[in-house]
Amino acid sequence: MHRLLLYSTLALVLLSTAATAPALALDCSPGDSSCQALQQARQGQQDAQSRLAQVQQSLADAQQKAKQTLALINDLNAKIDVQKRAIAATQAKLDATERQMRFTQAEIDRHEAHMQVRQSLLDQRVRSMSKHGSINYLELMVSSKNFNQLVDRVVVMQDIVHSDQLLINTLKGERDQLEALRQKLDFQRREQATLLHQQQDQQAQLQGILQTQQAALAYIGSLEAQFEQQRLQLEAEKAKLDALVLQLQEQYDSQARGLGGGSGRFGWPERGPITQGFGCSDLLGEPYDAGCATHHFHTGLDIGAAAGTSVLAADTGVVSYEGWNGGYGNVVILTHGNGYSTLYAHLSGFAVGGGSRVNRGQPIGYEGSTGYSTGPHLHFEVRINGAYQNPLSYLA
Repeated sequence: MHRLLLYSTLALVLLSTAATAPALALDCSPGDSSCQALQQARQGQQDAQSRLAQVQQSLADAQQKAKQTLALINDLNAKIDVQKRAIAATQAKLDATERQMRFTQAEIDRHEAHMQVRQSLLDQRVRSMSKHGSINYLELMVSSKNFNQLVDRVVVMQDIVHSDQLLINTLKGERDQLEALRQKLDFQRREQATLLHQQQDQQAQLQGILQTQQAALAYIGSLEAQFEQQRLQLEAEKAKLDALVLQLQEQYDSQARGLGGGSGRFGWPERGPITQGFGCSDLLGEPYDAGCATHHFHTGLDIGAAAGTSVLAADTGVVSYEGWNGGYGNVVILTHGNGYSTLYAHLSGFAVGGGSRVNRGQPIGYEGSTGYSTGPHLHFEVRINGAYQNPLSYLA
């Protein structure tokens, strides 16, 4: 009976500490049912830890996918803007080319009209020359009554010949200009065809980008649905924790003030890069906040460090809470007095117990990745009378 009680007690201890220490295999004799039960309990706890690790990895993957998808959507939006501007520029060139084509066609029509008039005049002269023959200067001399009349007739005939030559030269020039205009029009038509083809390609590219954007938006929607359950759970846990912090503040505030805490100036709980700041967040698992464009709000400061790194008390105070809290994982809450309290989440283990008095800089726990966490880090919060504050405004 005592042996069974001992094994049962050991099982409870192991179940409560399995998150911080690996389970050891037991060598049980074939008839020792209590030892075997304990072994099964240990194995079950290991399986549970393994499943939790898988869930956490899945969460990390999903968060990463969400982040990458949002980045892709932003990139696609930029590409869509560029493509629309390119299409607008091509359309402007098309419009300008069409105007030039209309002007060129009008010039062609005008030159053709002029040519028709000059061609008609030239045809009349050709018919006249065909009817009357070429100029016979001997005939002019014989038929002239005197020398003055002969000179007058020769001058007139030379004027006619000069006019005919001028008409022919003008007509030739008009034809050359008309040919140049037609070549110009052909070039403009080829340019128009090239621009139309370019515009079609740009429209096809835009359509492809829009389809990719729609697929990315649909995917981010599916991720948001995936995180909805987690968000609701976190909000429920946060509401309970908020009420608990206020209760603990009232309970331990005067005691913490007596210890010298509550100055409002805090030391860094650990040294490391800030992996996520305070305020609006694009992480889908964060609690909902209508005041944020992203609709999610991060209530503290995430600091990255190696797993197992000591987490230090930011100020003197009382350990008003130490234990497990769902998405926050292992949590320590310190009450410092004058309405100030700090919260340390995702710890791998504890260095202090509930109700303990702690000094500024004293180890209170160890860096971990318990609860909803994408990797080892410390989630650190500063509150005044339960209200979230930006820790960077209070850290020395």
